[in-house]
Amino acid sequence: MSGRTRHERLRTESAAAGKFAIVGVLATLTHTVVAAGMLQSGTLSAFPANICGFLTAFGVSFCGHYFWSFAHLRQQGKALKSMIRFLIIALSGFAVNSFVLALWLELTPWPDLLGLLVSIAIVPALSFLGARLWAFSHRPAET
Repeated sequence: MSGRTRHERLRTESAAAGKFAIVGVLATLTHTVVAAGMLQSGTLSAFPANICGFLTAFGVSFCGHYFWSFAHLRQQGKALKSMIRFLIIALSGFAVNSFVLALWLELTPWPDLLGLLVSIAIVPALSFLGARLWAFSHRPAET
């Protein structure tokens, strides 16, 4: 790989990471606002509110990453495959999020809202790696 090509690839990947962070912050804010709003309004308790927040944030996150963060990896006819892969990553992150929330609710005397915020904040770095290396990456040899 030439120096120029390496530099261009580094720029592209750095831009993707930055875009991922922006979309991730927007999705995390969406998750937080929806879940905290439902919890604080008394509409739902912590776990159902967390599920509603997650589902809403998934839509924001997938669309942002597919059409913006990883647009350079997007291939014709691969949207459903990317969505399924990203859903697997998101559900894995949600499982970690829910486990942390369950521990928080069971083991600490601190407010449920604080536990919800902590549990939401711990997943983004793992999600980036899975999204970049698997969900939105389709090598030509793949079917």
